Amino acid sequence: MISTYRRILSEFKLRFSRRESGFTLTELAIGMLVVGILASVAVPSFLGARNNAYDKEAQASLIAVLNAADIHYANQGDYSDASSAGCGSDASATALAADIQKLEPGIDAVGGTSASTSPLVVSVDAKNTYSSNAELLGCQAFYATALSRSGSCWIVRKTVEGKFLGASSTLPIQMATQLNTQNSAVATWTLLQVNGAAFAYIRGRSTGADADNTNGLSAIATACKAATQGTGSVSSTANVIKSTEFYTSWKDVQAGANGSNS
Repeated sequence: MISTYRRILSEFKLRFSRRESGFTLTELAIGMLVVGILASVAVPSFLGARNNAYDKEAQASLIAVLNAADIHYANQGDYSDASSAGCGSDASATALAADIQKLEPGIDAVGGTSASTSPLVVSVDAKNTYSSNAELLGCQAFYATALSRSGSCWIVRKTVEGKFLGASSTLPIQMATQLNTQNSAVATWTLLQVNGAAFAYIRGRSTGADADNTNGLSAIATACKAATQGTGSVSSTANVIKSTEFYTSWKDVQAGANGSNS
């Protein structure tokens, strides 16, 4: 019995020792097929993980700026700039950015009319708010935007008091009009009209049923400024892009990526 196994093993070794080195066309084809399958799975996963990391970088910058804004509010009594106590103008936004910069030197804060150009450059702005009776409540709304290396613009808004940006009851958060008529489900989202922090983002879209507020990366970069996202305007054009949803956390914003995000 043992001799039989030895003979079979000897014949097996002899047969393969005579085989020429290299690969057959069939083996190459199978190898290429396997590599292609692995690439089709690995590359999208890698790109998705990379973009998620980029987005978290922008989110971290906004949280740092939001924390600095909270400190500024505690010191100042509102979100007006410390030098002139102004609110809502280009000059006051620039002065507010300087105040934020002192509290968070790791972030380059810029005035609301300047767009964020990277996750470490955050555009900030503040607005006066009004009560439902058209009473001016002061500089109670704060906005900040940061451009992710993924191309998305991340937005944070916080109102301490008041739900309106004007005596005419303009809301501090406005959603862009849904342009998608292919899927009625995307029109069911409602506007977050409560005080506190709210989060959103705008991202590039192509064409098709999911293409709400279709815009390229350059248009998003142009719109990634606090003044644009904090005007209360609902217009959505090539020059002004608005988020279609605000959420109460970054996690919810990312979860909404499968819904009707702008």
